[in-house]
Parts: sequence; structure tokens; C-alpha cells
Amino acid sequence: MKHTPETVVLLDFGCSVSQKLARGIRDNSIYTMVMPRTVPVNRLQEESPAGIIICKDAGVADHAEDLKRFQATDIPVMILEVKDNNIDEAVSAAVEFCTGTCKCQGLWKLENFIDDAVKDIREQVGDGTVVLGLSGGVDSSVVAALIHKAIGDRLTCVFVNHGLLRKGEQEQVQEIFERNFKMNLVCVDAADRFLDKLAGVDDPEKKRKIIGKEFIEVFADAAKKVNAPFLGQGTIYPDILESISFDGNPAGVIKSHHNVGGLPEDLKFQLVEPVERLFKDEVRKVGKLLGLPAEMLDRHPFPGPSLGVRHVGAIKRETLAMLREADAIVTEELYASGWYHKTWQTFAIFVPVKTVGIRNGCRSYDYVIAIRSINSVDAVTAQVVRLPWELLEKMADRIVHEVDGVNRVVYDITAKPPGTIEWE
Repeated sequence: MKHTPETVVLLDFGCSVSQKLARGIRDNSIYTMVMPRTVPVNRLQEESPAGIIICKDAGVADHAEDLKRFQATDIPVMILEVKDNNIDEAVSAAVEFCTGTCKCQGLWKLENFIDDAVKDIREQVGDGTVVLGLSGGVDSSVVAALIHKAIGDRLTCVFVNHGLLRKGEQEQVQEIFERNFKMNLVCVDAADRFLDKLAGVDDPEKKRKIIGKEFIEVFADAAKKVNAPFLGQGTIYPDILESISFDGNPAGVIKSHHNVGGLPEDLKFQLVEPVERLFKDEVRKVGKLLGLPAEMLDRHPFPGPSLGVRHVGAIKRETLAMLREADAIVTEELYASGWYHKTWQTFAIFVPVKTVGIRNGCRSYDYVIAIRSINSVDAVTAQVVRLPWELLEKMADRIVHEVDGVNRVVYDITAKPPGTIEWE
């Protein structure tokens, strides 16, 4: 998406709710970008903004020198101080500034976004071909649909089974895409390669890096056979925002953040990232407009490293199998109870701790499974869901009786912050 009409830039001068403010303004059909206060003026002007909103929490320092830089432009500037996280009042004031002072007419429509994205993809790719790493998640699936709409069979999707998928994941992705699209799909089974590399590694960051590195190499090998110069990516706006420094570091400017664990500097592909300026819920709406099935769009978000970050400690095949089965039970019971679509994410975590229990009338010494259920809009903050006690009991009873090696189930009641959504 090269240019969006009526862009308003939200400059973060120390605002804890800047992303929520941006989402609130976008809901009024005014496209809003978030940038750090350290962003160079010429970088900001590349977006041709209709207005600038300086946002900060009440009591945060003014940063007068930075403020002067933006006030010296000929772009209308508003200073917005958010008190007590009062989002509604702040959004209302921001929208009034946009429609009044900036003369915004509310031209930001996702229907228009699709047309613009298709046009941009065709212009960028020309007669070339694109290869896309398809995970089956919302982001990569929507990007696949967008690129396919733009260039048809010149897109090839590669699905890598790294051994860390949910139960039945590969079969489900194949079935959905074969049923709904006439799309080139290549499936690569690299489970043993990944699990062998991860053996004995218990540090979360090392695990992520191994998964990312191996994914890139496996994907690159598959992509060579396609011989495509372009790489499609499901990068979304929160990915980019998380890679920005908002703490005053002069190097804190917008940069790409990639969802495969970090791409090498000598990447031989040109990136095609059509949803890089959309929030998660906007991506889902685009998917619905493109005709993607609800069974795909309404699935809970799933991390790039998959079950690798839901298996605490070193990953072993037998304990990974425990987690996969427990997670499947949690999902089955959510659907059966009608609670799946009432939560944003609900999943199982393998905890590498053994506790004493009783199985078949005898003493057992087996592992723990934790269940986490949260609601969120943009993954920046998350609230714990109070699942019905009867539902939790059903999940726990099935897990301890159906998953060999597990004898205890606990429930995570930690919000974000201070906790993160994933355990690793």
C-alpha cells in the first residue's frame, strides 16, 4: 500500500495507549499511523499527512525540542494529553481535529484497500512470480488471497511442517485451500530436521532463533524450485510497531519486522507485504471481503514458532505429543461449549514440572499442563477470560485421563501486562 488518502500521523511522545488511539481513529474511516517522537521530519512527510497528533499520557515530559521540529512544518498539529487512559474522550477529540482542522472526509475504507493493494501488487510484481510461506493463520492466508487475486497462478504457496504444528494442522490447511482456491500449494515435511535441531535447547530465545533459521533454510530450498524473485509476507502493523523504539532512541524509526524469525540481510527476494499497515482485526475484515471461509478467519491467533513457544523448556518428541493432544482437547471443548468465539486465544502450555498424582489407583509422577484464555483486540494488552468452572473441569478431566504422562492441569490468571500472552 504505497499511499493512503487522508493519512494522520500519531506521534508517540510517551503514550501508553497510542495503538488503541490509532485504532479508534481508524474506526472513523481516517487512516492513522503511529510513529515515535524521534522520527525525522522528512520521514514523516513521506506519508503526506493531513495532520499530526502529538499524544502523551498526563504527566509525561514535554520533549520541547522534538515538539518544535513538527510545529515548524506547515502540517496542522494537535497536542493530545490522555488522562487516566480515557480512550473514548481522546479518540473523540482526535477525530474532531481530523474532520475539522484537517478537513478529513473519512475516505479510509477496507473495500478500497483491497483494490489499492491489488493494484500495488501488480505494479510491484509486473510479470514476475511470488512465493509465499503459508502457515494457515489469518495473516498469511489473507496475503495469499490478495496476491492470488492480483496475479493468479503466478503465486506459489509453500507450507512447511516443522513438527510444531497443532493436531491435524497440515491436513486442514491443504483441505481449505484446495476447496476454496485454485492455488499452487507445496507442502514440505521437515519435522525431524527441526526437532533434531531443537533437542536439548531450553532457552526460549535460542529456540525461537533455531526455528526461525531452519524455517528460512527449508523455505529457501523449496523456493529455489519455484524460482520466484518476490517473497510474500504476512507482516501486519503491530509487528512493525513492536520494532520501533519509542523511548527516545534516535535510531527508533519504522523498520520491517518479519514473522519468520528474522530474514537474512543477503535475502535474494523482494518483499511483497500488502497488509503491513493493517491491524489484526482489519486483516480479518479484509479476509471476509475476499471470501475466505470463517473456519480460517475466525481461528485464534497462533504464534509463528507454533507449539515451540507453548512447550516450556527443551522440546522432546514425547512431551510435544502430550502438548499437542492437550491443546486439541482444549480446542474441542471450547467449540463444544460455544466458548471458542467468545475468547481471543485459549490454548494449552506444557510445563516441564512433575507432580505426584494418582492414576489407576497407583501413584504417578507426571507433567503439568497449563491452560491460558485471554481476550484482546490488538495483542498489546490482554485480559484473562473467566471460563466457566464446569468447562475448565471438563478440559482438565479429559486431559489427565486421555493424555499419557500428564496428571495435573492449572489455569493461568495473569493479564498482559505484567505477563505476556505466550509463556515463552
